[in-house]
Amino acid sequence: MKNRAFMLFPLVLFIVFLVLYGCTAAPSVLSGDSAEFQLAAATLGVPHPTTYPVYTLLGHLAIRMLPSGTIAWRVTFVSSLCAALAVGLFAALARRITGRPWPALTGALALGFAPGLWNAATLAEVYALLALLIVASGMALMRMDGRNDPADPASVWPAALLAGLGFTHHGLFSITVLPLFAVAMIIALRQTNRRPFVVAILAFLVGMTPWLYPLIQFARLGPFDGIDYGLPRHYFWGAPQSWQDVIDLLTGGTVRRGIFHLPGIDSALATVQMVGQRLWFEFGPVGVVLGLAGATAMARRMPWVWRAAAWVFFATLAYLLLLGAAVGDAPVFTLPMLLPWALWIAAGTEAVTEPALRALVARRQAGDARTIARARSLLLILLVVLTVGWGATRYRVSAKQHLWLYREFAVAALARVPPGAVVITHWEQGMTLHYMRLVEDVRPDVWVDVVEPGDDPWLERAQRRYAGRAVYVIGQPASVAGMPVDLVYDEPYADVYRLRQDTAP
Repeated sequence: MKNRAFMLFPLVLFIVFLVLYGCTAAPSVLSGDSAEFQLAAATLGVPHPTTYPVYTLLGHLAIRMLPSGTIAWRVTFVSSLCAALAVGLFAALARRITGRPWPALTGALALGFAPGLWNAATLAEVYALLALLIVASGMALMRMDGRNDPADPASVWPAALLAGLGFTHHGLFSITVLPLFAVAMIIALRQTNRRPFVVAILAFLVGMTPWLYPLIQFARLGPFDGIDYGLPRHYFWGAPQSWQDVIDLLTGGTVRRGIFHLPGIDSALATVQMVGQRLWFEFGPVGVVLGLAGATAMARRMPWVWRAAAWVFFATLAYLLLLGAAVGDAPVFTLPMLLPWALWIAAGTEAVTEPALRALVARRQAGDARTIARARSLLLILLVVLTVGWGATRYRVSAKQHLWLYREFAVAALARVPPGAVVITHWEQGMTLHYMRLVEDVRPDVWVDVVEPGDDPWLERAQRRYAGRAVYVIGQPASVAGMPVDLVYDEPYADVYRLRQDTAP
């Protein structure tokens, strides 16, 4: 009966964290990329490279299937669901690797309460789905470790299908999981005939079918004019004018070009320091110590599992090193590193209880096995309690159920703009305004022009594009420095300014 109860604990963890993440998820529209995903899911648009079709389609499905909640929250709930599934599957994976439920529980709790995953679970972003795909791939690769018949296609196709899905989803999946999948396939080919290889290719191609979505949308709605994201007809990032442009978006586009560079010594040291600080922030002192102990123990006892986990960790570190200072939100890309570290926490929990058990055995008679078992259980329970306690301290930095800021600002800002006006703004505020206009039908008469880095200056853009129209700009004071504007709405998040009419050419 006890073993049966522990068999259910991954399901229990999934339910618990689904409730936690769903209740603490952002309730309405967000800003920047998150608002773009909420917009794209609601309108069946195509977001920025690499277009993230799996998340977009899941978000659209959630909008149609969930009976309540704002449209924006329903899209965000996809992240909550993916993160909760990742925790539940991780618990099952950690139990299979360690062979014991309590260490697996400790590792899964550490992962579930880590602010990196919790944050990803409460935003309309792609990283919770990335974590789920990595964990699910780990489960699938365990089926190919030689304990199953490698000639059986059933042991191959799940990993291949997930590899295809992950490949279409995020570049971090490609560098962390695809090499491990390739190694597993090489080992399988050495042990059997080519049938599993053929099945793997077919399953991988099936996994890549989400990439058909942006191609279909371009065939239906394109070509575009290359500006304004294909609006007002449709939302398609980059407004591609040719099939070559669409393929470029799928493979990274301009977003990927120019952001990867070999780091200098100072940059590399700063990145490594950031990773160390991040691990401390995510798992606390107990989690860091357990992770180090578990990595050491796993390297001795299960070297092949340690190598796979270490690959995920250090491949992600290499990705961060190449990013350098080009991306301001680099810490969000540390999420894949949390998965091997949580696994090492599980292994470390098992490792630190062994010395205590041996010490008790040395002091007690054989007849005191029950006392020894109780002491061991108490130590394990203590580690679980410490993990949950640390997670409770992360609540204030992870919970977002009160985050109405962006919607309230957008409604207030649009209310101060006259009919038919133009609003020029940055990506962060612009995507929120687009969502409000196109999804919630708040001031659809207002045209929103999102200016990205590298575009022409705001004043020149207004004079060239919108001569004779009422033009407003939204941003910080530095955004309008030197521009002839009057302050209309003053908020800490952003300000609304009116461009003086006498500036028209």
